[in-house]
Parts: sequence; structure tokens; C-alpha cells
Amino acid sequence: MRVLEALKRANASGAPEESVAVRLAVFVAVMSAVFALAAEDIAGTVVTVAAILVIPVGFYISHRYRANDQLALKAGLAVALLVVLVNFLGALGPLAGGDITAVQVPLAEVFLWVQVLHALHVPGRRDLVFGLVASGVTFAVVGVLSLSITMAPLLLLWIVAATTALVLGHRDDVRAVGAIATEKQARLSTDAKAVARIGGVLAVTAAVVFVLLPAASTSRALAFPINLPKIESVASPGGLSNPSLGQGDPQQTSSDSDSTGIESRASFGYFGFAGQLDTSLRGRPDDTLVMRVRAPGPDFWRGQSFDTWDGTRWTLSDDSSRTILGDNPLVIPPTNGDALAVGQDFVATFYLERPGPNVIFSAARPVEVYFPDARLFQLRDGTLRAAVDLGAGAVYTVVSSRQPVTADLLRQADPLVYGVPAPIADVYLQLPDTPQRVFDLAADVTRDAPTTYDKVRALEAWMATNTTYSLDIPTLPAGEDAVDHYLFEAQQGFCEQIGTSLVVMLRSLGVPARLAVGYIPGERNPFTGMYEVRASDAHAWAEVWFPGVGWQSFDPTAKVPLAGESGRLAAAAGLIDWIQGRLPSLVDTGMEALIVLGGVAALAGLGVVGVRIIAAHKRKRNRDRYEQHVWRLERLGARCGRSRRSGETLIEYGRRLAESPLRDSDISSFATDLTDWQFSGGDATEERSLDDRIRRIERRHRDLRSTMTALRVTLRG
Repeated sequence: MRVLEALKRANASGAPEESVAVRLAVFVAVMSAVFALAAEDIAGTVVTVAAILVIPVGFYISHRYRANDQLALKAGLAVALLVVLVNFLGALGPLAGGDITAVQVPLAEVFLWVQVLHALHVPGRRDLVFGLVASGVTFAVVGVLSLSITMAPLLLLWIVAATTALVLGHRDDVRAVGAIATEKQARLSTDAKAVARIGGVLAVTAAVVFVLLPAASTSRALAFPINLPKIESVASPGGLSNPSLGQGDPQQTSSDSDSTGIESRASFGYFGFAGQLDTSLRGRPDDTLVMRVRAPGPDFWRGQSFDTWDGTRWTLSDDSSRTILGDNPLVIPPTNGDALAVGQDFVATFYLERPGPNVIFSAARPVEVYFPDARLFQLRDGTLRAAVDLGAGAVYTVVSSRQPVTADLLRQADPLVYGVPAPIADVYLQLPDTPQRVFDLAADVTRDAPTTYDKVRALEAWMATNTTYSLDIPTLPAGEDAVDHYLFEAQQGFCEQIGTSLVVMLRSLGVPARLAVGYIPGERNPFTGMYEVRASDAHAWAEVWFPGVGWQSFDPTAKVPLAGESGRLAAAAGLIDWIQGRLPSLVDTGMEALIVLGGVAALAGLGVVGVRIIAAHKRKRNRDRYEQHVWRLERLGARCGRSRRSGETLIEYGRRLAESPLRDSDISSFATDLTDWQFSGGDATEERSLDDRIRRIERRHRDLRSTMTALRVTLRG
């Protein structure tokens, strides 16, 4: 019995929370966190449904039985929390295998189960505050695991609800304060303004930190995110597969299938992710989001390369591959032309949003791959292919080796000086019959360029000046050489024509080069820190070989810094571009936008003015009523010979009057309640009560004076 009594005393609930408004605000904050987890599809279905159904019921029951001790319920909740903890610890096992996603979901579920169980017992203010804090932590978990900013509206709702709960709770605390000095009450009355000022300072400080603080670095860690929602092997292991090309998928074996698949190609399918790249094809992918990339900086997300050019189409001379087997991470050996020196780690995690090729994208040369399958295939040019189709939801991480590369280093590593090894020259100097004027142009443009690097830059500069990047170009005439037609006839084209022309002219000068395809970095989302890559970011560019350095990307149409030139990004990098990209075009809709914004601003202004007028009128009315009550109390004291002293607070004056010959304790409580009413906002019901009380006090005083007068007359008589 003694143990049970001790447990009851130790687990006794505090004062129950009577404010329904505070409970409702906390409930909204908690549910916004629950829906944020559900919207991001982070937690499991069971716990999500349980949270949506149980938390509202729990808040209702907690309020209804808030005065009960409920020791048995507390014991049951403690046992349930232990079960949740044990299940979470059991999920930590896969972490040793490198699969951090196996821990992320249980971690989110732990916080959700805590919210569910805690909602069943929130009788007092302390319990509600804990629920508020737990919901904030849940939002932090969502922020870490989220790949987008879809939770932003729910986060704003949480901020409003949490602020409302804190303000309402603070107001109740102020009203609960007893007889305190007027000056202290005045300070309490200005808390809202102080909170607003502090909030403004914190908001500005957070914005400055967001702009100036370096983005979180991505480096080697205990484990990286990997995921494969659906395991479906490709038809030909080691071969290329790309379902987004429709009938143009290299895995299609039907003899009557369209070799290009133009008609059946998905809107986000890129014809460069195939067994060949035909520069005579027209049409570009749309703006569909195909993947998100978490990386420390921008780079080309390289997929594959081509080495054989026939005047119109690129192909790969050797499509054979070797198998790479093992546990995570899969170690990737170097291939023909790769630099052997150890470079800087560049860690990029790819989150696929649409089905695409089974190639493993990477920045620079991949050295390690964290992949949900234990097998990859590597081609001679370094291209990596998966043995399974990569659809929406697939996640993998690639650690690339990037040597610090600068312009001076590339000038010193000149293949025209040190020579080109036969294995590289045999593959990457190949050219078909090409019009002589293409070779003459390359020689003329680079005549004054002393090194290979300078020759590359000279050719890029010439094309930037004399040709135009355009997606709207005419069809290549039959029998025409694509490079000759681009340089001398059309003088406009898109990345495939531009990159091909650069490769062909460099090969004519004896410089090893090839055409690579993949994606440009995409737009960096400053709120998630991830690069959002769209189908329209599909790109082709030139790769040039330098002795000791390996393959280096060059492209006249897309600026990506050399490895030695890239620095740390700020956390808010890309914020202006991100905002501008979502603003309506001022040219097309400027006037409409101004009219709409003007109307909204006018309505908002009228609303603000109206609210301020009403608030000012209420404050003036309350101040007038307060001063009237004070004057009546001071008049009452003066008639008793107890005038208010200089510097004496109203509460102190009320106490002194209560000890005067009036002997009326209600005067002291009236002075205290009048002060509370003035500094708590002036409730209309309390105002009527104060009116009644001062009239009763005045009536008692008049009756007392009448009695005293009659007594004096009687004594004199």
C-alpha cells in the first residue's frame, strides 16, 4: 500500500487546464505535424491512420476527465512507450549494412507514436506544452527527411497554432496573478509587443544566417540513403534499358518496333539515353521533374558517353561490360583514361521521380556507389548500368573523385605535348569523312592558342560568337554532315549539335574527345538544398582528355566550374533565381498582376485600418472607463479623509482604504480587479461586474454616512 501511495504521489497530475482555446490551439499544432508526416509519406500507414483517428479522441477524453488522476492509464502508456522504444532499437540493425533509410522511417514513426500515446493523457498545461514541443520536434524530423517544401503551409499553420497557444496561456497566467504592483502589471501588458519585437529580430537574424551560412556539407558518412521500391530485372543484364523511350527502348526486341520511338516516347524521355544518339532528331523533353540531387555543389550529372561518330549519329564502339559485385559500398575501378591520383570526395545522392534509363548518374569519376542491388555493370568508358530498372522512388548515392582542377593545371597537362597513348588515340581520335572546311575552321580558330586548354576555350568562344543556341531549328537535310551543316549553313542548334561540333574539331586537331550525355545541375531549391533536375535539363557536352588529369567536361552552352574553382555554397544559394522562376512574367501578365495585387493590398489595407480603428476605440473606451472608476474610488477615499498619495499605486491605495474607518475589504479586491481588467484587455463582462461593485461600495458608503449623520444628530439632541 505504501508503494502504491508513493507512486500515486509521484505521478499526481498538476492543476488541470481549463482553457478550451489553449487545448484547441495545441491540438491544431499537433495535427499539423501529423499531416506533415503523412503528406511526405514518411511514416507507415498504420501509425499514420492511428494518429489521425486517435489524437482527436485523446484530446477530447483528456479534457473531459482532466480532473481525474488516471494512474492506470499512465501505467499503460508507460508500457506502450517501452514497446515503441524496443521496436525502434530493433530497427537500428540495418544501419550496420549501410541502409540509413531503414532507420529514418522508424525514427519518424517513434515521434508519431509519442504524439498518439501522449494525446491520451494531457490534463494540464505542462502536458499540453510537452505535446507542443513534441510536435515541433516532429516537424524537425519532417524537415530533415523531406525532399520538397510541400510541408510549408502546414509549418505555417503550426507556427500560428503554437503562437496562439503560448499567447493564450500567457494571458491566463497574467489574469491569475494576484495583488501585484501596477508597474509590474504594466510590464506584463507589454509582453505581446516585446514578443513581437523579439520575433522580428529573430526573423531578420534567421534570414541573415540563412543567406550567409554555408550549406551543409555532404561527405562520407556512416551510411547513405538507398532505396528500390520495385525490383524488376532488365531483359539483358549489362544492357541499356530506358522505358521512357517507349518503343525506342534499347531493351525492345521486336523487329517491327520504331527504332527511334519518337511517337511512343514519354514527354520526359530523352533520346540521348539510348544505344545511339541521332543529331538529326528534333524535339526536346518537357519540364517534368525527373530527379532531385543532394550534393555539395553543382556539376554535370553524367550518364553515359559516345565515342564513334559517322557524320550524323553517335554510337559506342564497345558495349561490353564487366560485372561489379559486393556489399555497400560497391567499389568502382578506374577505366580507360581516368586519372589514378586520389581526388576530393564529391558525394551526390540521387532521388528519382520518374522512370528512366538504368544508368547510374554521377559527378566526375565514380569511385563508390551505395546501391540497393548488389550488382552493377561497368562499360569501358566508365558508364555504370544497373541490373534492374530504375523507376520513381529509387534512391542511390555515388561518391565521385574530383581532382582539384584549374586552368593552369590543364595548360600544363597538354596531350599535344606529352602525347596520346594508343588505347585512347584508337578510340577517341576517330573521325569519318568530314568536309575539309570543318578542319580548316578548327585550325584557323586555334592558330594563336598555345595549349590544348586554350584551343578548347578558343573554339568555345568562336561558337558562342558565330552560332546561336536554339531549340527551334530546321530538319537536317538528307546526306548532309551534321557538323558542317551546323557550322556553315544553319549556324544554330542545340546541345547535341554544339557538343558534337566541339568534339569533331578537337579530334581534327589531335585532341582526344568524346560526347557525354546526362543532365545539367538543375535549379537549386534554397529551402531543401537539393538540385531539382527536370527532363528539359537533359544535355550533351564534350569531354576532353588531359594526361594525369583524366576526362574534363567542356560546354559552350552551360557554365559549370572546374573542380578547383568551386567553393562552398551559402545555404540560401539560388534563392533569388528560385523566386524569380516562380514569379509571373511581367511582360505577359504584368498589368493583371498589378491590378490583382493592388486590389488585394487595398482590401488588406482597409482591413488593417478597420481593425486598428476598432482596437483604438476599444482601448480609448476602456481607458475612459478605467479612469472613471479610479476617479470614483479616489472621491470615495477623499470623503473619508484618505486622499491618494503621490506615487501610490491603485492597489496600495485600495488596501489603505480598506483599513480606513470604512472597514470594507471589497475596496481592496476591487482595486486589484480593476488593475487586472485594465491590463488584460478589458473584457465586457468583467466591466459590467466592476460597475456593479463600485456602485455597491458607493451605496454602502452613503448608507454608512447617513447612519453616522443620524447618530450625531441624535447625540446632539
